[in-house]
Amino acid sequence: MAIARCTTGRARGRRRRRSGRWPAAAVSGVALLVGVAGCGSPPMVAVPTFPAVSPTVTKAPPPEPGAGHLPTDCELIVGHDELPALLGLPVDSVTVRTVQGVPSPSVGRLERTDCTYMVTDPGVSPPGVVLRMTLGKYVDVAAARDQHDRNVADQRGGASASAQSDLGAAAATVVQRGARTVLLTCYDAITVDLDLAQRPWPLPPRDLLTDLARRVLARVTPAESGRGRP
Repeated sequence: MAIARCTTGRARGRRRRRSGRWPAAAVSGVALLVGVAGCGSPPMVAVPTFPAVSPTVTKAPPPEPGAGHLPTDCELIVGHDELPALLGLPVDSVTVRTVQGVPSPSVGRLERTDCTYMVTDPGVSPPGVVLRMTLGKYVDVAAARDQHDRNVADQRGGASASAQSDLGAAAATVVQRGARTVLLTCYDAITVDLDLAQRPWPLPPRDLLTDLARRVLARVTPAESGRGRP
């Protein structure tokens, strides 16, 4: 049997009023949840990145000749391509080695540079060292001259011959030690000693060394010294 459910007009009005309030509350709850969710999750901001940059390393160039310091590279004094032309050797037959010395306060030496020039071309005989050059810079002219005099005395011991060399304002002594010819010079606060091996040179060893000493002293002594150049 079907049962008919009858609803009065008052009941229907109450039901409509209840049903009208519920959607508004539901909408408010949804809005609140959205607001809370918005406060809890702030928008993400992209952080810029930059590529790593390697630091720039700078290296000071070696002191130039005549700039108050001895050159730290023998190529700046007499290059490996210049010496063969002076000694009558083939081009590119000579290599050079530089050794930087240390100060010696006991004798007033501030700097020292040793240069060794060697024939390394297999087509040139005999191979080996052709020239040794030693440069020293001192605290003053007197200290340089004292060391020069000591060097001359040491080289003269056992030498077969020695003589003064004409090198202008520079003090210069040539010493013959067996097959080697040694020229010891001093100008201003600089000493330059040259030791030449025996070979069939185009000129007498003394003349070669005198020419070489003039070139070297002009490159390593200060131009403002006020003294006459060698």
